[in-house]
Amino acid sequence: MPDLVKLRSRAQVTLPKEAVKTLKLKEGDNLSVEVANGKVILTPIAVIPRDELWAWSSKMRGVIEKSRLEVNEGNLKEYDSVEELWQDLQVAEVETDDQ
Repeated sequence: MPDLVKLRSRAQVTLPKEAVKTLKLKEGDNLSVEVANGKVILTPIAVIPRDELWAWSSKMRGVIEKSRLEVNEGNLKEYDSVEELWQDLQVAEVETDDQ
């Protein structure tokens, strides 16, 4: 049976402890509120600052996914120096920009 909560002053509701634990919610988390078919649906969301939106672009998500696959396949490269790493990264950046 679902938990019963009470609407309090200023339209506040306390979520059941088990729901908070299951969803790993903490004070200050954001929830979207949707009313559908006579029900209130609360969904945890992450708010991304505008200056960090670039990390969520489809291009960046593709780069991240490709990197994860390469790591999972064991396609890793070792570098003898930081300079060698930076040189390789700059070449890869130019190649990505050309595509």
